[in-house]
Amino acid sequence: MSTFHLADVRCLSGVPFVHAKFAARLLASGVVAVRQMHGRTLRAPGLPDEDDVQAWLQPAVAVKTRPGCTPIPSRPLPQGKDARVALAVERICRFVPQWKGLMRLPVVYHLLEQGSRSLSASSYLWPQQILLSEAAFESDEVLADLVLHEMCHQWLYLIEELWPFDKPGARRVTLPSGTENRAPREVIGAAHVAAVTVHLHRATGMPGTRTARFTEYGKGCVALLDRVNDDLTPAGRIIAHDLKEAL
Repeated sequence: MSTFHLADVRCLSGVPFVHAKFAARLLASGVVAVRQMHGRTLRAPGLPDEDDVQAWLQPAVAVKTRPGCTPIPSRPLPQGKDARVALAVERICRFVPQWKGLMRLPVVYHLLEQGSRSLSASSYLWPQQILLSEAAFESDEVLADLVLHEMCHQWLYLIEELWPFDKPGARRVTLPSGTENRAPREVIGAAHVAAVTVHLHRATGMPGTRTARFTEYGKGCVALLDRVNDDLTPAGRIIAHDLKEAL
């Protein structure tokens, strides 16, 4: 357990979806150790045997062992939409086969409450849960982008279970999109999504204008991270540097 606290985030060999040598299994081992510790502290009921690694990576266990767990208002995914999500995952993996392992992370999909302005959402405080809006299902391409977008967040949340990206009291900033009041860790998340989406669009032969837009947005995010560098932890600076190079 202590090894994962002391080890540098660089032991993961990069960022998920960005670097081919990203050590997903090593990260999973660290996450299991952290969840077991939190499970004991929270006295969470019905936890798996400690040797059952896969069980500790399930969404239900993630939720039980997350201090401050806070669900987002949502509804069950209607029948038929789950099949669309499965096809979106299949589409992503068809164009970028090396992502198959990462796309197998167990998650639960929900439908955002009507009235939400977001196309999709997820939260560190509600781990391995992905929320999609009705509008997310308007086209296969948009749905694939959003599923990948939220899976990117889920993998960074796993890393944050071991290494926080920003310091307590970090300044809130405005994203290049105009979205206000975001923590530096959320800027890292936005830059990560941009870099990964560019990779997918290039693999699928998407129009160059869309790729250029995501590239510009990602570069805007990493420029913003340079300005709030003092608010980042060592792990946050390393991840930000890796994303800067990727963009």
